[in-house]
Amino acid sequence: MGPLIRSIVSRLHTACESGLLVAVLWVSIPGGMSAWAEDPAMDPLSAEESKPLEKEAANSIEGTLEQRDELVYDPRRRSLFPDFYYAFRKKQLNWWQKLRVEFTLSYDVLTQHYNDADVSVAGTAGDLSLSGRWLIGGQKFHKPVYLAFRVRDRRAYSEFAPSDIEGQTDLLWGTVDGFNDSGFQVPDFYFDQRLFDDKLALRYGQFSIDSFVDKHSMRGAKRYFLNQAFSNNPTVNFPSYGAGFTTTWNPTGSWELSAGISNIQGVEGDAQIDFSLNSSALFGTVQAAYTFTGLDGKGARLQLMGWAGDENAVDEYRGGQGYSATLEHEGREENEIYVLRLAQSYGDPTDTDMLLFIGHGKQIRGFDSFGLGVGVGRSAATQICQTVVETYYRWQVTKELVLTPDLQLIFGNDDSTKESKVRVVGGIRLGIIF
Repeated sequence: MGPLIRSIVSRLHTACESGLLVAVLWVSIPGGMSAWAEDPAMDPLSAEESKPLEKEAANSIEGTLEQRDELVYDPRRRSLFPDFYYAFRKKQLNWWQKLRVEFTLSYDVLTQHYNDADVSVAGTAGDLSLSGRWLIGGQKFHKPVYLAFRVRDRRAYSEFAPSDIEGQTDLLWGTVDGFNDSGFQVPDFYFDQRLFDDKLALRYGQFSIDSFVDKHSMRGAKRYFLNQAFSNNPTVNFPSYGAGFTTTWNPTGSWELSAGISNIQGVEGDAQIDFSLNSSALFGTVQAAYTFTGLDGKGARLQLMGWAGDENAVDEYRGGQGYSATLEHEGREENEIYVLRLAQSYGDPTDTDMLLFIGHGKQIRGFDSFGLGVGVGRSAATQICQTVVETYYRWQVTKELVLTPDLQLIFGNDDSTKESKVRVVGGIRLGIIF
């Protein structure tokens, strides 16, 4: 590593050994039901490219549709299967105009290989997902009501899935978020109601609650970083999915207040469809975010989140509570972003009780992307620290095909033997989206 990386790693290790407490405040706002309408709605495929800080969470349904829309009509990328692609695009637009349904179909496959002085393990897994939403009413009064849905099938193509590498090694958290062998799931099936010119969003049904909170512009293992230090939050035991309610209120262009509660019907790796409300455990969160003008007149966003989860012996879910503070800042160049996050948990909900990272991402040649991140996490059991340095290059080959080589270097002690070692994780991710 160069002097810059060594300096960052040293500072992060120092901060990891200390600790910090952030208070989070939230104000709740009620809302009513929308009216039904049959008036023409805006073409969802004509969305303009948004700035990094304005993007929805990449793992949300709205974020998935937004990413697809950025490429649909842009002439800078051609299609790999032009006859099929353009006919399918026309059919999607036709379905929107007649049925008010928009959706995207994606397939992602990841191969990762882990090596250290004692262990060598590899895994390959694929994720087939259908994500979309149906505008069922309210457009005439600018109070749309959507039925959002996502079904997926996750399969391992080797003895271990990439998500299993953590369990086969001495790592404190995973080398990737998702990409497991959980099978067929319905993680999202909920109503999404927008009121007051989209200033208030109400969502109720079954969903993955981390699609709406704790986001940053480079979070999402299908598109950006793979390691859980960046693609998720290893200090938080987010339920894979559950039934509940969330609200997001944006009273001005600057403030955004969110809250949500979900029962814990599914944990990572579960292969089941469950819409019941009989879970004995709940996960709750509150969040406040403030968007402002930062250095050199660039956009910046500060986000504070607090959360708590109950114990659930049936699903082997470990309860606890904690906070996460995230600062994002646009770089000097267009579509360049910096992210800084500090997170801490109490009650040992995961193996990692503290995380600190800094990440940088930059869009290149229109749709390609380069990312570099450095993070440190602390063991909840032994207080030792591990450091990860990850870099990737996302190559948008065609409109529907993306290829991403990824490299992770992980430093620090073994959580059991306390021996220091260097671990190398190489990965290649392929994505197809329509």
